[in-house]
Formats: sequence, C-alpha cells, structure tokens
Amino acid sequence: MDESVPKSGSIIIADDDPSILLLLRHILTEDNYDVTEARSGMEAIELCREFTYDLGIFDLVMPDVDGISACKEISLQTSNPPPVLIITSLDDDVSVNNAFDAGAVDYITKPINWSVFKQRVKRIVEGEKNRQKVKQLEFHDTLTGLPNRTLLLDRLESATLRAQRNETMLALLMVDIDNLNLINKTLGHDNGDKVIMSVANLLSNTIRDTDTLSRSGGDEFILIIENFHQLDDIALIAEKFSRTIDHRMTIQDQNIHVKASIGISVYPQDGLDVGSLLSNSDAALYRAKEQGGNVYEFYSPDFGKQARRRLELENNLRHAIENDELVVYYQPKINLTTGVASGMEALVRWNHPQQGIIPPDEFIPIAEETGLIIQLGIQVFEKSCKQFKKWQNENIPVTNISINVSGRQFKEQNLASLLKETLDEYQLDATHIELELTESTLLKNESQAEFILNELHNMGIIISIDDFGTGYASLSYLKKLPIDKLKIDKSFTDGILHDPDDIAIVNAIYGLAKGLGLKLVAEGIETQEQLEKIRELGIDYGQGYFWSPPRAADQYVELLKSLSNTK
Repeated sequence: MDESVPKSGSIIIADDDPSILLLLRHILTEDNYDVTEARSGMEAIELCREFTYDLGIFDLVMPDVDGISACKEISLQTSNPPPVLIITSLDDDVSVNNAFDAGAVDYITKPINWSVFKQRVKRIVEGEKNRQKVKQLEFHDTLTGLPNRTLLLDRLESATLRAQRNETMLALLMVDIDNLNLINKTLGHDNGDKVIMSVANLLSNTIRDTDTLSRSGGDEFILIIENFHQLDDIALIAEKFSRTIDHRMTIQDQNIHVKASIGISVYPQDGLDVGSLLSNSDAALYRAKEQGGNVYEFYSPDFGKQARRRLELENNLRHAIENDELVVYYQPKINLTTGVASGMEALVRWNHPQQGIIPPDEFIPIAEETGLIIQLGIQVFEKSCKQFKKWQNENIPVTNISINVSGRQFKEQNLASLLKETLDEYQLDATHIELELTESTLLKNESQAEFILNELHNMGIIISIDDFGTGYASLSYLKKLPIDKLKIDKSFTDGILHDPDDIAIVNAIYGLAKGLGLKLVAEGIETQEQLEKIRELGIDYGQGYFWSPPRAADQYVELLKSLSNTK
C-alpha cells in the first residue's frame, strides 16, 4: 500500500482469537484503514481512553470483559468514544438488543460475509467522519480551528472538578489583542483576521499539551492552565505569553505592533465555579486595558466591585436616558478683559434617583463604549438649546453656549443635521452655539474632520478645541481646519505659578493662537494668583472654580450676582 495515500480511517479491533485478529487486519488494511489490535475487552477500553478511533470492531464473546461491556465502558469513560460494530455468532433478539443498548451502532453475524462487512465498515467510518466534521464546526472557531466558547465552558467545568479533586490550582487567562478594532477599521477585517491567526499560532506553539487555548470571538482568547501550585508560576506563564504575543507584522506596507492585555483569575481563591472565574478574569482584563494595555493583571476583589459598579451604571444609564434623569449644569466663561461672563459651557450630570448626582467621569466613558453617547448627546443638545432659549425669553444676559462633542458622536452622528433641526425648533441663531472637541477626536477622524467642521462652521457655529496641549495638534493641522478657539488644558493652569515648563508651553500656545487669529480660553482657574498670571500671559478668557463650579440652570441669576462681586 502506498504510504503517501491518506488512510481511509482509524479502526480498533478487539478479539481474543489471534487468527480472527489477523484476518480482520488483512481485510481492513486492504482498504487502507489504519488498524490497532486489542486482545481483550479491557485492552480495548484502555486504548480508547488514550487514542481516538473512527470505529471499534469488537467480538461479542471475550473472557473477562466481553464486547458489549467494553462498548458500554468506552462510552462512559471516554470523551470521544468511537462507534462500535459488534461481531457475533448470536442473532437472537436479546443479544441484538443488548448490543444496541450498550451503544453499538451495528452488528454482523458469523460466518462473516466479507462484502457486507466491508460496506458496513465503510458506511460507519464515513458517517463518523461526517459527525466529527459537524462537531468540529459546532465546537471550534471557524477562523483559527481552536475550541470555541461552548467547548471551553465544558473543559473549564471539567478542569475545576479536577482541581477540586486533586486540591490543585488552575488559572483562567483572558487575552485581548490591543487595538484590533483600529486595525479592522483602518486595514479591513481580512487583515484583522491575519493578526488573530498570528496570535493564535504563537500561543498554540507556546502552551503545554495539558493546557486549553480557545477563541471566544472577536479579539479575545481564553486559556486554561492546570497543575501549578503557586501564583509566581502563573505570573511567569503570563509574562511568557505576553512576550510571545508582542511582535510586529507588515500589512499593506504598514508596520503593525501586535500586543495584548491579559486578565487572570485563579481557582479556588477567585472563584469556585465557571461563572465566577470567567467574570473575574474579565474584570482583571478590563483593569489591564485601563492601564493602557500590553500588561497582565491578576484579579482583585476591588476589580470585581468596579466591574459590578460599571455593569450597574451601564444598565441604569439606559434607564436614565429613557427616564429623563440627565440634567445639564452650566459653568461660565469669563472675558478676562471685562470680567463679564461671555458664555456658558453645558456640562451633563446624571441625577440618579437613589445615588444623587453622578459625575461625568463615571458614566461618560461607559456611554462612549456602549454607544449610549449618541442618545445622551441628543438630549444634551436638546436641553441646552431649550434652556438657552428660555434665558433669552427672560432677558437674562447670556451670549453663547458651548457643548462638548465626543469622538463617537463626531463620527457617528450627523451633527449638522441634528443641530439645524434643534436650532430651528427653538428659533436660535447658530452663531450662539459653540462646539468643543478634543484634538484626539479630530485626529482619529481625520478623513471626515475637514468636511464636518466646514459644514458646521458654514452654519455659523463656533469651533473650539478642548484640552489643547495634551494631544497631537500641529500648526499645519490647525491651519487646515476652521477652528475659532483653543482651550488650554487645566494641567497647564495648575502649574502656571511654579513650573517654568508650563509657563513656556502656555506662552508657546499663546504665540500659536495669535499667529493663527484664534482666541484662547484657560481652563481650571481656581485662585486669584492663577488668574493674575493668566491675564499677564495675555489669555482672552478664563473658566474655573474661582468664579463658579458648574451649577443647575435655575441658579444662573444667583451666579450672575456672584460674578459681579469677583470682577
């Protein structure tokens, strides 16, 4: 037989008669089957525990363990038992029923009709191969061929039971490829798949035979590591995985740095069941991602509290948007020459019915990540414009209102259409509206930024760059876009009295702004000394707690009175 021809299948045969074994082997190898012999039912059981076969052919009558008992034990003791064909000289109903009850898929009587035998073997082996293909699709990831989440959960359940029985530890490592979404968006999902395959291959070549590596979808892999006795061991393994994943790829002439974050939970200290281990490794992964990625992090109970808090906020935020729990506070911007409020910045707050006011740094990142920022942004535009119109109708002096726009809003919302509709509803002039965007928002959406900002600017809307100096804006970029104001980040204001570098940076920003004809706003002014220094440097406007924290709209008149006392 030509060894280069693929085998028709793998078959284990069991009989206590050497002459029958020899004959069966001869018949089966003629049809290119790979044949393994067992001289007893017990030996067949042991071999099936260790190896996988496409078919088992067992003689019914064998000493100690007969064919039926072997068939039954194999189905109970192995994770992937082969279909079994029973050879018997008995063809009575009881014998046949016993064979099928034990798990056999077919039987053949002696004396054997070898033509019939070959056809039955062929049919059963082909059926088993088709079943294995279906099983592969059902329990394995189609891209990488790794176990999928369904198979992972089954293996993790078994691993926890083994760890409990043997009083050992096991670790669950959740691995997330950093910035894969950005690769998908910029280079396409086909190239993103190349990155996933690269990581899958690297990890597959690194793990031990006893470990399980699975892909649960997207950019996430999960590993089950068994049989270690101290946390230092798993730390070394995590460090090894991190170094293994850290590599570079060239895709479409782009040099891609591939790296990953890892979250780790350990049985039994971080959970005794599958759900707890998965939840806690996810919490640890979230913490690793928060630190900027490319690190591994062990689970801590504090992470669990943070994760539960985050989930609670996400669920409650959906209800908050539906139940009108979001309120807009306002903080004045002061003309540093006249001391008069020249406008107000609208700042969203969440008035939770049980927890009171929830600050934006707790819920805005969640809104961004989940997409709720779109609905939230619509409400802020609506409430701000409605309040602005109310102030106008009551002849309360307010010249303009500025509204923050997040990266996701800028990319996914039709801002011009939304603003035009809202301004028309409240009969407001677009020149009273200022939009604040961060540098990173513009750079992440560089291909769209010029068109969107020109569309807004042509309506009369003022464009301001928030947190200026902390991102990546350049002179050429500022020249290209229709920008009216720069807001100097609070971090520079904080150091304006004692840090020569901050003073130099603010002076540089001042020169840049004046050269481009842009107005400057200093954020975070809290003291008289800071105010005097900011004025000395020539900044146009100031904003901060020196004048007022953000306040509810109904406190605006009181706020104007307080401002008159601080001129």
